[in-house]
Amino acid sequence: MTAARKKWTDFAAKASTQPALFEAPEQPRRRRAGTCKKPSIPERDIQRSIVFGLKSHPDVRPETVERTGVYTGRVVRPNGSIGYAKAGQKGMADICGKLKDGRKFAIEVKRREARNSLTDEQREFLDDYIKRGDLAGVATSVEEAFAIVEGRV
Repeated sequence: MTAARKKWTDFAAKASTQPALFEAPEQPRRRRAGTCKKPSIPERDIQRSIVFGLKSHPDVRPETVERTGVYTGRVVRPNGSIGYAKAGQKGMADICGKLKDGRKFAIEVKRREARNSLTDEQREFLDDYIKRGDLAGVATSVEEAFAIVEGRV
């Protein structure tokens, strides 16, 4: 008498004898394609890195590089009350400074996705700089800012 040879399906059909250690959590719901926001670097971080890079550039006077633009800040009045005041003019570039040869530069900082979204006031401000013979442009990275300062743009 020979015993019948078992097939692999005989083993697969049996229920597991080991009990489950825990209940599996429910799967998270999936988002539809295209509904997640892509990560983007904030403009303030780009500005910070450009200012840091320009201060170490050999053609730039580091003490003149500053972040400009329109800012709203808290002001404490002489009577002790608190108010808000705006500084700067509308359309002013984000970074301004001077080169060692005496020329000025103005750089408008934008995120890569919003590179072509200049307002009319910003365009006028940059065009005025260029008309005077100074350097101006839009930068999305330190390399582009260097190109503006070196006159390669």
